[in-house]
Amino acid sequence: MQDTRIRLVSFISLSIATFLSVIGAALTLAWLFLPPSTLKEAVKSVAFLGVMIFVSIVAGATQLAGNDGISYFIRTGVIILLAFSVYREWHPGEYLDLSVWLFGTKAGFDIGLAVEMSVQGLHETSRELSRIRKAISLKGLGLEFRLIPVLGFLLIHTRLMRAHNQADLLAIRGFRSGGSCCPVFRTSNRDIVMGILAILILSVSFMPVRDIFILQI
Repeated sequence: MQDTRIRLVSFISLSIATFLSVIGAALTLAWLFLPPSTLKEAVKSVAFLGVMIFVSIVAGATQLAGNDGISYFIRTGVIILLAFSVYREWHPGEYLDLSVWLFGTKAGFDIGLAVEMSVQGLHETSRELSRIRKAISLKGLGLEFRLIPVLGFLLIHTRLMRAHNQADLLAIRGFRSGGSCCPVFRTSNRDIVMGILAILILSVSFMPVRDIFILQI
């Protein structure tokens, strides 16, 4: 999706729909298959697989405790997949445009700049992790459990150092608050269709299952 505004509305609508019911989660999953390339990248992500393993453990414990762990796993899994898919569609500068459009030039610029720097940091961390995995593979080593704390510390330390350098750079350039930004959005017919479908899925999620399938109980 090109238009960040429609993407935000779609994400909020589908997240609520998924949280409300399993039907909403199933329809959201079908919606995610409409842009299959983004979905493939999200599923292949190591971070996504790691989070899903944790969710499956919690869901299993919930099911063993006598609660509905299966429903929890389905809804939480789809919400996480939706978040990763939206994250994969990020392009530099678009959240700054969105924030300025929502909150105005002064407050919106500060919020948008913080979001842009955070998302950029996540992308850089992902690339660094990929390079580390390749280096370990070239040395003929495996990603052992004992290496995970070391890698985590290395990535966090690197991000903190870069954040410090970015803050120094902004201070040297005299940045205090606010800035100039003219938001530009590109809206395609596909964006409009996807946004309408997301809102329809939210509406359907409020309906009881028997009303959707017209079952007689």
